[in-house]
Amino acid sequence: MIETSFIIAAYNEEKTIEKTLQALRNHPHFLRAEIIVVDDGSQDQTSDVARKWADVVVSFQDNKGKGTAMQRGWKEAKGDYIVCLDADLEETAEEIFSLLPPLLEAKADMTISIINPGKKSGMGFVKRRVQSIVERETGVKLEAPLSGQRAFHKKWLSVLLRKSYYGFGIETQMTIDVLKAGATCVEIETNMKHREMGRDVKGFVHRLKQWLI
Repeated sequence: MIETSFIIAAYNEEKTIEKTLQALRNHPHFLRAEIIVVDDGSQDQTSDVARKWADVVVSFQDNKGKGTAMQRGWKEAKGDYIVCLDADLEETAEEIFSLLPPLLEAKADMTISIINPGKKSGMGFVKRRVQSIVERETGVKLEAPLSGQRAFHKKWLSVLLRKSYYGFGIETQMTIDVLKAGATCVEIETNMKHREMGRDVKGFVHRLKQWLI
């Protein structure tokens, strides 16, 4: 019986995803668990690398966006607990397991990772705007509403699969949707590290996608 489903939406992550998957698979608490990778139209060998370690690999022919990829992963999940994480965490992906205890102990419906608390990077105005939107819509103030590292009980899929999510705005919108539906949320500080999006053109485009929710 599968208890936990780890879901990764990946796009052109052949250089990082293997270490991420190894960190999950080799963790001592990886029990009654499955790994699902949704390759969102990668132009490299992401799918081939993922198949070495994942239980399920879904490959899109075209890039459909993170929202669509994550929802496909949710539909494939068999576990009672859904854990979402980015493909580029590499060895630090092992810290994702710290998001599970509050769920297992029924102390929260959703947990969100605060990565590198206190570290400033990227474009903070997007984070501040999203924090403001989430608080306005739900009354809940969160430190890391944009975090892709989160976990929740499968019962909330009934809320999340009724929606259509597009691009990187999925984290913000799914947070609002489950909180409005009555979920409780706990944020947990972790030492996970992933590719930072700076102030160059690529970083700006990424943040713009998070802005457009």
